[in-house]
Amino acid sequence: MARPYNLGVHALVALLAAAAATLVSYAVRQTPLTVWDGVYTDAQAARGQAVFVRSCGGCHRDDMSGGDDAEPPLRGSHFSGKWEDAVVAELYDFIATSMPRNRPGSLPLQDCVDIVAFILKSNEMPPGSAELTTDIDRLTAIRFTATRPIP
Repeated sequence: MARPYNLGVHALVALLAAAAATLVSYAVRQTPLTVWDGVYTDAQAARGQAVFVRSCGGCHRDDMSGGDDAEPPLRGSHFSGKWEDAVVAELYDFIATSMPRNRPGSLPLQDCVDIVAFILKSNEMPPGSAELTTDIDRLTAIRFTATRPIP
């Protein structure tokens, strides 16, 4: 005599497999982005460089080495140490609200985020296929780390 087919067991197994796949997918999405994940584009960094030279280079120098009146360098270990473990939103907000020193908050927000892209490029963080946006929630999801995380 044939055994009766137990649909309940198969449905339970399928449900558990779907739940496990959902949890794995959620865990993967929760892996924080870092500045090493290609979070800006080359074109955006080029726009940021043009704005930087025009609006920031006078104090921080065009090569980002820092100024004579204690303006900090924006590349290298001094910069990386200051921003280590911050989120990109903090850097963006600082630029948007405090820079340039002689006209704080005067730069358009798109220019500010483009400057962030230029700073990342100048610190040898790789470009990607999508631009940084002025969306503070998206910028908050990107962590600044001085060294590339080990995969």
